[in-house]
Order: sequence, then structure tokens, then C-alpha cells
Amino acid sequence: MRLGFLVAMLSIFFSWVSYGQSVERIKSRGALIVGLEPGFMPFEMQTSSGEMIGFDVEMMKAFAKHLGVKVKFVTTKWDGIIPGLMAKKYDLIVSGMTITEARRKAVNFSDPYYKAGLKVLMQPQLKDKVVKLEDLDRKQYTIAVKLGTTGDIFVSKTLKQANIRKLDSEADAAQSVLLGKVDAFIYDKPYLELYKSSKGNKVALLDGVLSEESFGAAARRQDKDLILEFNKFLKAWKADKVNGYDKVYKDIFVDMVWKKQFPNLF
Repeated sequence: MRLGFLVAMLSIFFSWVSYGQSVERIKSRGALIVGLEPGFMPFEMQTSSGEMIGFDVEMMKAFAKHLGVKVKFVTTKWDGIIPGLMAKKYDLIVSGMTITEARRKAVNFSDPYYKAGLKVLMQPQLKDKVVKLEDLDRKQYTIAVKLGTTGDIFVSKTLKQANIRKLDSEADAAQSVLLGKVDAFIYDKPYLELYKSSKGNKVALLDGVLSEESFGAAARRQDKDLILEFNKFLKAWKADKVNGYDKVYKDIFVDMVWKKQFPNLF
């Protein structure tokens, strides 16, 4: 019992000693290590050659430049992304992560860098039958969600009658709607709007958003200085009207310069 108490005290002590030292640690290392899960268009995607591209990727490259270091991306599955941060596999999570109160208990979030929300992708024949979310909450409908996402949490709390199918990837869930394996898929607005634009009338979107959300960078709770530095960078990056936030946003969301590298993406 005494040994356990001593171990706990030492853990608290070393955590206190390292508090506020993350930025200097990253600079000494010469690299910012970022954890993400590729596949969330158009925030983080991996090309056939292994290159990371997308809005989050460009933002992290700019942040690393701000710190005067290189950036290294570590890929992981979504359900293990926060445990990976706690295990110190990376310094930050920047992977289209929604800021939630539940996640705040485990991580330290930055200021929001993107406003998003949940939408519903559905089979086109449902467009006249389903005009609000409640219309989907019936036993004859099967709704897909990506495991561990805010869509998963939202559906678990909101829908009581529909059948819920939890899948590991957004690509599989969207494809399941397209192929008629499920009736709908609830997920983040940017991804679903891009998917709909690529498939035309083969799929449909429910009007409006189910909830408003904001994406943020996440660090370990003791690495408050890293979050403060990121917030400082983000403010300056948004103010840079030539090579900052607006330029990257236009490249990724409007011009979609990345699509040529994914000829078979959809």
C-alpha cells in the first residue's frame, strides 16, 4: 500500500516537473509529432505514395514552421487516438476532432479552428419520406455511424427505434448507403457534402445540420503551453490573408486541389 502511494506521488511529481515544458521539448527534438487518422476528407488523407495531405495537414505544417521545426505525422485508428496521446506517441491530435465536454476531461483543447456539424446522408428514395431526423427513427430503418465519433454518440442518445450499425470507417459507411446496405449515415458535414457532390442523385442529404460542432487540436492536459502556443499561431495564421487560413481553405474546400491525387476516391 505504501509502495503504491509512493508511486502515485512520484507520478504526480514528474508530471508537475514536465508541466509547461512541451514547446521547448518539441523545439529541442526538432520535430512536432501529430497524431491523426487518415481518411477524413478533406482534412487528412494519405496518398498512394504515403504522403499526408488535407486541411489539417497544411495547418500542422504551418504550425511546425511557426515553431521552427519539422512535422511528423503518426497514423492511428480513431478509437485509439486519445489513448495514443496519453501514451506520448505524439504531441498533438489534429484529426477533425470535435470539441466536447466529455473529451475535455481527458485532453486540453485549443481554440476552435473549424465550425462543422452533423448531417444525414441517405438513400435517394427517402428524400420525400424523411424530412426531419425523427422520420428516420423507425424500426424499418438501419442507420450507420462511425464508431467512437460524435455521430455515434449523438445517435445513441437520440434515436431509440432505428437499427444502428457501427462501422470502423466513414468510407465504408457512405458506401453502405450508396449500395443500399443501410438507409442512412450520420456523420460530419464536410465529408458528407463532398461525398454527395461526387455521387449526384445516387444519394441524398437531409436539409440542415443536426448539431453544430467545432474542431480543435488536442494535447495532454499538462501540455497547456503547447495549446497556448497553437492558439497564438492560429490567430496569426487567420490574420494572414495572403498565405494563411483563407488560402488553405480555398485550396482544400473550394478548388479541391487534392482530388487529382485520388482518382478512385469515390
